[in-house]
Amino acid sequence: MSRIKKIFIVQQTRDFINFVFSSTMENIDDVCEQTSRYLCSTINDIDDELFAINLVIREGLTNAVRHGNGSDPQKKVRFKVTLGGQSIIKLMIQDEGDGFDWKKQQSAACIEEEDHGRGIPIMGKYFTRYSYNEKGNILWLEKDLLS
Repeated sequence: MSRIKKIFIVQQTRDFINFVFSSTMENIDDVCEQTSRYLCSTINDIDDELFAINLVIREGLTNAVRHGNGSDPQKKVRFKVTLGGQSIIKLMIQDEGDGFDWKKQQSAACIEEEDHGRGIPIMGKYFTRYSYNEKGNILWLEKDLLS
């Protein structure tokens, strides 16, 4: 029986923090914790925004792990947070999956009784902009902290 090599790589500068990690839910907790520390250490008065930012990050990463990569720990998720000074946060989440029809999902009704299908409405509510690549396996988000 072969062992699965789990990956968790972090690169950090003043302007960005970048993660590459194996598709496991445990890694999402570590990414969120390190991202929160990074944001608190680099952006003044971010505390009021942290809940919304973490909610969107957790939603996007969970989708990448579960749906994009099928919770396969041999597949990787790439996540990068880039800062535009004190006013803009940019996120990029990429999985190794086949993607999905995000345009169709974007226009689908959110059914309250369902436990899925809420990601895009959540992102639209708490972030200024979001977009996907055509394939649907890369998500870009941007939050303007001044608006």
